[in-house]
Amino acid sequence: MAKKHRRFGALHKTLKDTNYSATSGAAGEYLNFLKGTNKLVVARKPDAKYLVRFNVGVIPFDIEPKTGAGVLNAYQGAMTILGNNVAALFSATLTDAMLGIERDLTKTKEVPGFYPAVARIATIPATATTKDSKTSGITKRAYKAFPTRTGGVPYGRTITSVKDESGATISDISKETEEDSRVAIMTAVKGITAGGHKCTSVSFSPELHPEAGFFGVAKPTTNVPTDLPAN
Repeated sequence: MAKKHRRFGALHKTLKDTNYSATSGAAGEYLNFLKGTNKLVVARKPDAKYLVRFNVGVIPFDIEPKTGAGVLNAYQGAMTILGNNVAALFSATLTDAMLGIERDLTKTKEVPGFYPAVARIATIPATATTKDSKTSGITKRAYKAFPTRTGGVPYGRTITSVKDESGATISDISKETEEDSRVAIMTAVKGITAGGHKCTSVSFSPELHPEAGFFGVAKPTTNVPTDLPAN
């Protein structure tokens, strides 16, 4: 609910100031959404096969990497097939090494409560030149937007293709930060066209260490799509 109020902060304040009495306009429609009358419908929802999750490993930013033979620094985190395929589109510039991704789960460990930092990479068809007309399910306002596909890609500590604030190449992984990776990822994909798709934006969610995890699931080997859902 907190995110909803931040996103529609002005409308929520209007409702509060009028004792939730709005009956028309954007505020009235937002009130209908809060009541459950207006529904937020996810258009073009990907088939379930694109939402299947599997595990990869990343070295957390909040944990000091250990050294020595046989040390496992990478923690397991979840990734979807869609996220994997979006990253694969830009593999020429956005590699697993740059993301700090380890796909061999024998080289990772299960740590309950760990959620990796995630880059959400939004793409549109490279041929898209005109935005589609849409109507908000919440406010009923008309707007236009491109038909995007977004994949969440985990990332962690790495010394591949990352630089510090001064522009110097980082060689000590213990000094590499989440912000260093964000800059490298943004540089690698934003505005890039590959595989018939163009990256329009990248947003980031920070690494978290709450109370539950998702572990031990290898990437499926059958009925696994290698493309993006049709736009």
